[in-house]
Amino acid sequence: MQIRTNKRILIASGIGPGLIILGLLAIQFPTGYRATFYVGLYLIIIGLITSLSVLYAATTTKPKTELVADERVTRINEKAGNSAFELVLSFISTVIVADIIWSLNFELRYMFIMTAGVGVYSRFIFKWYYNRKGEVV
Repeated sequence: MQIRTNKRILIASGIGPGLIILGLLAIQFPTGYRATFYVGLYLIIIGLITSLSVLYAATTTKPKTELVADERVTRINEKAGNSAFELVLSFISTVIVADIIWSLNFELRYMFIMTAGVGVYSRFIFKWYYNRKGEVV
């Protein structure tokens, strides 16, 4: 799979961030009309959808010779899940210790949202990293 040689993927991957930037500019420099905010918001949403669909299309259109074995994928998923769990435990421990030391008075609802966000995002990052790394022990 050569993303750099596929012109459709290159063009679409340029359109997505372009729409996001255009939407941010529309929100940043408002006029007297409220419609510019909504136009900017819709441009950002369409840009995100375009970017995600391009990434999906670029990663799922692999030839049969590039498909990986099931055991390797299973090991990558297990390793990424374990690493993400350890990272979330470290994050929670650090936040709780900081709360105890400096009396930050965190509310549990916000802490749960932060922890869930860190856990989900770190699992995707670890899965991508171990997939690119190759051998997983």
